[in-house]
Amino acid sequence: MIALLLAACAGPGADDTGTSTITAEVVPSANISTLATLVWSSPEAFAGVVRYGTDERTFDVPFDASATTHETLLLGVPAGTEVTWTVLDDAGAPQGTGTYTTGALPTELPSLTIAGGGHDQFMLTPLIGATTAAVILSPEGHIVWYHLDDRGLDVYRVRLASDGSGIVYNAASVSGDPAEDSALVHVAWDGVASTELAVPLLSHDFVELADGTLAAIGVKYGPGADGADVRGDRIVEIAPDGTQTDIWTSWDCFDPTVYEGDDIELGWTFANALDYVAETDSYRLGLRNFSSIVEVDRSGACGDVIGGDPSDYTFEGSRFRHQHQFHVYGDRLLVFDNDGAGGNASRAIEYALDPVAKTATQVWDYTPDPKVYSFVLGDAARLDDGDTFVAFSVAGQLDRVSPDGVVEWSVNTDVGYAFGFVTLVPALVP
Repeated sequence: MIALLLAACAGPGADDTGTSTITAEVVPSANISTLATLVWSSPEAFAGVVRYGTDERTFDVPFDASATTHETLLLGVPAGTEVTWTVLDDAGAPQGTGTYTTGALPTELPSLTIAGGGHDQFMLTPLIGATTAAVILSPEGHIVWYHLDDRGLDVYRVRLASDGSGIVYNAASVSGDPAEDSALVHVAWDGVASTELAVPLLSHDFVELADGTLAAIGVKYGPGADGADVRGDRIVEIAPDGTQTDIWTSWDCFDPTVYEGDDIELGWTFANALDYVAETDSYRLGLRNFSSIVEVDRSGACGDVIGGDPSDYTFEGSRFRHQHQFHVYGDRLLVFDNDGAGGNASRAIEYALDPVAKTATQVWDYTPDPKVYSFVLGDAARLDDGDTFVAFSVAGQLDRVSPDGVVEWSVNTDVGYAFGFVTLVPALVP
């Protein structure tokens, strides 16, 4: 611990000599070397913020204006870095300040190579390969939080817990047989796994709805074209009380005697990406072996299909193939296209959608030079300034790309490590 008696200008918590009587100590986390808690108190309550950070980035965290004792989580700073913190009152006057240095990352985590700058989103992503972990990268590209998972399963998606208490990830298996012991895992910021929700046969992706309902892709077995069981998919909803309900299966939309899919050894439909659409209270589900994206109402009803043989849309331009994550922005569809570019190349591709004419017109794409191939996973997201974030997951490469295809910022992992899907957020706590 680092205990400090602080000197500051006169103000709340100051005696009549102008010397602050605020006391504080920085308590490093026992589980996460980049995390610490500022524990501090003052004789009188006052409003303000704790400002902390480095030359790269600072954070302002409000505190309870009615209390005299406080615990402020110092989250989001890189390893091995000197961090300055200051308690400011609501007039901006400092009431105490100090520094501490974060610890080193565990040796199990990779080094990251960063090029360029200007990225402005935190990135929540799994590490897969030599180490299995849920990690958070700063907008600059440094690992600022981590949780190692040694259960022997993979992690494909990491999201912020909706209450701001930590993160949630899916521990699952899709590269071989699905796992009966798969789970959705909540980890508090201090690194303690506070909740583990068993969901058998989990797959790539999950989302959380505003009411706390979780929805996840899972494997479902049922009759195939020849009558023998095949591996299809389901969407399972987990209510806040823990009740699990399958609201949809592959057979609700598709007949295996009509649509056989490809790479049948991986499964029939092989769902791999899930989005929730609040405006229509529905899901969009990516089906890798159909090269399709299907809309599914929460009642289980099937909506439009974009791509592949079942497509309700006609394509103008190139089609995506074996896609993974995708996003719909108004009338635009942005897709991480694993195999549609041909050869050992993956890309991000964008379409203008016309829901009346049922057309999908290619309007943009980005293929790195030299080519980068992610045979599974992969992610693409449009940013507010028009740039595009692209994750070539199994190649261990993250790019921020301008509209004209110039890479402005990138991160690469060491050999032997891969990223999963990437969740972008502007801040780590509400």
